[in-house]
Amino acid sequence: MSVISGTAYWASITSPNTTFDADGTWSIDVGNLDADNKALAEKDGLAIKNKGDDRGDFVTIKRKVRRKDGNMNKAPEIVDAQKRTMMGTLIGNGSDVNVLYSKYDWEYAGKSGVSADLRAV
Repeated sequence: MSVISGTAYWASITSPNTTFDADGTWSIDVGNLDADNKALAEKDGLAIKNKGDDRGDFVTIKRKVRRKDGNMNKAPEIVDAQKRTMMGTLIGNGSDVNVLYSKYDWEYAGKSGVSADLRAV
């Protein structure tokens, strides 16, 4: 598992985003990556994006609510700097965050890559 630090954008942590998946997906964009965090993301094989907006260089870290086998995933934990639980707390754009994730390989429709599974913020 790895921890990446940056600025939070479009965080759907307390309630999953159901726009593209009826079951929902927890996700967060971690932007404004400094050189060390960008190097960590590259080492882990994550896709670094830059859309020319406030996020700068960023990665998207997600976790689906439902696994492929039909079982439910555990919601990502939300903790403060002292690691006290903050479950149910909204994370606004511009918040400084440390995001714990594990990487995994995937294949779909003839494509393959590496993605990050959101564990905690």
